Amino acid sequence: MEQKGFTLIELVMVILVLGIIAIIAVPTVNSVIKDSKEKAYNNQIKMIEDTARTYMSSHSLELPKQENNSSKCITVEQLKKEGLLSKDAIINPNYKQNSNEEKEQNEYFDGTVTVSWNGSKYVYEYSESKTC
Repeated sequence: MEQKGFTLIELVMVILVLGIIAIIAVPTVNSVIKDSKEKAYNNQIKMIEDTARTYMSSHSLELPKQENNSSKCITVEQLKKEGLLSKDAIINPNYKQNSNEEKEQNEYFDGTVTVSWNGSKYVYEYSESKTC
């Protein structure tokens, strides 16, 4: 009578190969996830800053003077009230509860954009601070 099946050595080898594949794949997948979250975070920041540019083009009298250290602050809430941003919360893809890193502390983007003159052009910079 002939028995069909796998030997213990064959099963151990399959498990070993699967383990090696997992050891290689997990860090790669984690790296891809981290990179995509970082790109999403940067895109959200850029979108908010671009929206502030749109706001300032409609409110050009509010632009800061073309002097160094002159700035104007716009809150994300103002941009929402103007209808330039969705009323829904803008989710921070990097959010981690109890994190010490500034870009991971806030669950939502609800900070401010500072518009300042750098000597040759206006610079728009997002900050997590909720007040100007």
